[in-house]
Amino acid sequence: MASRIGLDIPRSRPALRLGLAVLALCCALTAAALSSCSSREGWAVVLWPPEGSAIGFGAVVPVHFKSNITKTYAVGVPGSSDKEELELWRVEPYRTRSKAKAAAAGYGEYASLLGVAARDGLLLRAKPDNVSAQTYRLRLGQPVKLLRKTQGAVVETGGAALPGDWYYALAEDGTSGYVFSNQLELWNAAEGPMPDLRPEAPASGVSVSALFDTVWRPDYFDSMTASGLLDLSAYRSRYGIFTDPARKQIRVERPEFSKVYRYDSIAPKEDGSFEIVPGGASFYFTKAGSLVFAPAREDLSASVLARFAEEKGPDSIPAFEFVRHGKDVHDAIAAEERRRLSALSDFVAGGERYESDAYGVLIVTRSARFTWVAYGALVPDVIPEGSGETGTISMDLYLAPGSPTEWEGVFTLRFDAAKAGLPFAYQRIDDELLLALLPADSVRNAVVTVPSGLEPVASMNRYR
Repeated sequence: MASRIGLDIPRSRPALRLGLAVLALCCALTAAALSSCSSREGWAVVLWPPEGSAIGFGAVVPVHFKSNITKTYAVGVPGSSDKEELELWRVEPYRTRSKAKAAAAGYGEYASLLGVAARDGLLLRAKPDNVSAQTYRLRLGQPVKLLRKTQGAVVETGGAALPGDWYYALAEDGTSGYVFSNQLELWNAAEGPMPDLRPEAPASGVSVSALFDTVWRPDYFDSMTASGLLDLSAYRSRYGIFTDPARKQIRVERPEFSKVYRYDSIAPKEDGSFEIVPGGASFYFTKAGSLVFAPAREDLSASVLARFAEEKGPDSIPAFEFVRHGKDVHDAIAAEERRRLSALSDFVAGGERYESDAYGVLIVTRSARFTWVAYGALVPDVIPEGSGETGTISMDLYLAPGSPTEWEGVFTLRFDAAKAGLPFAYQRIDDELLLALLPADSVRNAVVTVPSGLEPVASMNRYR
């Protein structure tokens, strides 16, 4: 037995040597892996941590790995064994911890100092002056990380120097440049949330008395009068917020919403808004000077709630905006009514009667009445059955800018026996009148976007 063992040992030595070599290699690889897990490439100062990060502004962190593919550092979270990936531009790397700590201390008051653009289009520039190349354009309310104050050129307007300072800064994509602080609101991230400078953001310090000092009108009143395109079904003196503090009543009127609130109190809330008690409604004043009114959801119809969900998302809070409308509503309505009468007069100036063997006889008068007989070929695809032969014509629609040039104008015919008006585009070529029925979805707030390729449904000749 011993001799057999003695004979086996020599034959097993190569295998033994190979096994020992593999074991040594595995140990070496394991040691290397463990070493790489605990090794550091250096240290860094975090200039601008992303939202939700566990790392604060100006923190000194170990850098474990740099990825040139994802353009990120894997850094340690102070006080824990966790790691975070930060974009390269968010940190300032150093070889040693002592150098990183010294750099962090050097930032001092700037460690968590940011600016928020108080106007749209504020620029970062390659140098601290107003003539050097632009490196970044800020949007209104967009933050920028301020790294240090620096000397720069005087910024003037109208020959007078503007107050403010030049800062070297980082934009949200890592672009660096110099920004002048005159149109920045400084914000220390360590002291509170970022200020919301958007015009629609709630304003602070506005008294509830602002609710009572004017008649608030729907926001679209301003856009309608500015464009000159008034929809008199929506632009009415009855629409707005009307208050009676003596009786403690607030009446809110819009085309899609109407309610009278009889309140006991109007209670200010911590976020700057006001709650109507009882009633469940609230309102706040915006930085742009408007008023945003939010009814209780149960006060709104299903169709209004569905519209808000479609336009602003399912989690949006339904609310209506009102403004201090600078126009006299009655004067604006009277001017629009005169425009419509003038357009009708122009339409009938060459004759009031149009005839067609296929589409009957249409008579339009200056009194905004019409008679249309023998139009059977247009029933029911164009004119609903049972609409009758008489009705009113209104030049209450506008062609949207850029509409096809083959259409001269638009109007609405309302048959006396029909429920809804019929919007038509029209074109007059010599003595011929072409009419095309407009799709319902082409009309919005009295403005018509004529579909391309819209075909006439009727052709009639002026009677002479």
